[in-house]
Parts: sequence; C-alpha cells; structure tokens
Amino acid sequence: MAARIGIIGTGWWTTYAHLPSLATYPDAQIAAIADPNAERLNAAADAFDVSRRHTDYRTMLDGERLDGVIVATPHATHYEIAREVLGRGLGLMLEKPMVLRASEARDLCALARESGAPLVVGYPYHFVPQHAALRARIATGALGQLQLVDNLFASMVLEYYRANPLAYAKVFDWEVTGPLSTTYSDPQVAGGGQGHLQVTHSAALLLWLTGLRATEVAAFMARFDLRVDLCDAISVRFAGGTVGTLASTGGIAAGQSGHQQLEYRIYGSDGYALLDPMAGTCAIHRNDGQIETLDPTPPDARYPREATSRHLADLLLGRAENRSDGEIGLRTVELLEAAYRSADEGRIVNVEEL
Repeated sequence: MAARIGIIGTGWWTTYAHLPSLATYPDAQIAAIADPNAERLNAAADAFDVSRRHTDYRTMLDGERLDGVIVATPHATHYEIAREVLGRGLGLMLEKPMVLRASEARDLCALARESGAPLVVGYPYHFVPQHAALRARIATGALGQLQLVDNLFASMVLEYYRANPLAYAKVFDWEVTGPLSTTYSDPQVAGGGQGHLQVTHSAALLLWLTGLRATEVAAFMARFDLRVDLCDAISVRFAGGTVGTLASTGGIAAGQSGHQQLEYRIYGSDGYALLDPMAGTCAIHRNDGQIETLDPTPPDARYPREATSRHLADLLLGRAENRSDGEIGLRTVELLEAAYRSADEGRIVNVEEL
C-alpha cells in the first residue's frame, strides 16, 4: 500500500527535493501535480513521468483521489492553499515558512486538530538523528534549566534577494526548474528576506531542540540595497525565563558556498551543548567535567531534503509520529512575526499581541 500524494507548486524545491524523493519511495505514489504556470508544470511532470497535471490546484483537490498533499509555493500563498487542503481532511506537508502570521498558523493548527489530518512543516533538520539525540538529552534534563541560547546562521542567498536566482543555477544543479526572480526578492510574494527564507530554519531547529517558546522579541534588520532583509539580529525572552539571540546573514558569496555557517550554543544550569549542523558535530559539556560527543552526522545526511515528503507518507500510513508538526511551525511564525514587527516599529514586541 502506498500513500497517494498530490503536489502543489512545481518550482525549484519540488523538482530538487520532493519529486525525486517520492519517485524513489515505495510507500508513496505521486498521484498528481498542480501549478498555474503550464510550462513549469509540464517540465516537472515530464521529468518525473507524472500523467495527472493541473493548472488549478483546486481542480486537483476536487478531482483526484488523494491521501495527502505537499504545498511548495511562494510564501504568501501558503495560508490560502493550506486551508483548502486541511479543509478537505487531507494530510499536509507545508513548506517553510509555515505562514507569515501567527494568527494564520493558529488557524491551520486548529483545522488539523479538528480533521485529524497530519500537518507537517518542511524542516529537514528535524530528521537528523544527531539532532534528535540532542533534543532527547535536553528534554531529560542533561543541561538543567535552560538559561541562554545562541544561534548564528550565515548562508548563501544574496542573489535570490537581488532577483537574480540564475546566479545559483550551477551551485544547486537545477535540472528542471529554478525559482522565479520574484520568489524571494519581492516582499509581496516572499513576505521578508533572510527571516522568512533562512531564519525560519535556524529558529525552528532551536525551538524544536529546546522546547522553548518566545514571549518577547526585539530585533534589528538591515536591507542594504535590497527590498527585503539581508541581515537580522534578534533577541528573545522565552517562557520560563530563558533568554537568547539569533543572528543571520544571507550574504555569503556564491564562490564561498562552503563557508556557510549554522551554529548553536545552548547553556543551562548543569552544562552546555555546542551543535554545528553543517560540520555534523555536537558535544555536551556537563558541569562535572564530563563531555559527551554525539555520533557525528556524515556529510550526505546533514540536510536530508528527502525526509519531509516521505514523512508525510509515513504518517498517512500510520508508521510514524510527527517530528515536525504544526506546533513547531506556529512557534517559529510567532518568533518571526514578532521580529519583523519589532524591526519595523522599533520596540519590543510581546507575542501575545500577535
């Protein structure tokens, strides 16, 4: 038995991650795909031998026999499409950022609860065994009471924000389709820049590892010559008293793609943890002097882009527990919406306002 999956959106990430993943997964069947751009739709369908194709996703939802749906469309479209999917009681894997507003995220979580359908948010880092091991250690008190968390994410996405995605065509080896020029550069389409494209990843992993939830956020964001933010500096107070910082830039040059950084420092009353997902390393330093080094993550498993779509199939078949659910998506959206508001309004924003 295989889960019948429909896919909405045939851009870069669908053709780079989701279609290759499902096409080689025995427990999933690509039932149909949809995209309003007929050229991109047909290119994706032809590349992966999908016969059922629709230029209107509603036609697909109404006319196809589906168990679940993957939504990988521009950020600003997520909420409307996700509501349609969950409203039909279908399982959903929704790409990150889940949505752009906390109220929308809460609504989707409620719809998923009411329907009983699984809601997965597209964060591959949650499927790395080393990260799951650190999460389990933190949950069982290895670090004691969490006091300070610190995250740095420096990535290579500047040309996306300059509306020049072709600069990365060779870097990411686009074989079928790539992003449109507006996908990440136009705030009406993308929402924001570094926050909504990249910090959504680093913040979600931080919240998933620690179980924290933001209560107050203060942020500075810099656009330089762009229409969206390139550099973000975010300070956060979490429920329970933990405080933390998240800093990020998308300005790593394409010629320095190997220099990208993602680092976490998590400090508690009984010790601290150092995690470097890009290097695949993690160590827990306890106050009694013991150091636990978690099993390293091999290079080909550090960003398992195939995991989220396959996880939807596993959930639909009752073979897994949700490892990246709507709640973690909601907490991430809360933090990001508060950060954007803080940067725009020059004040500390309480998450309860959202």
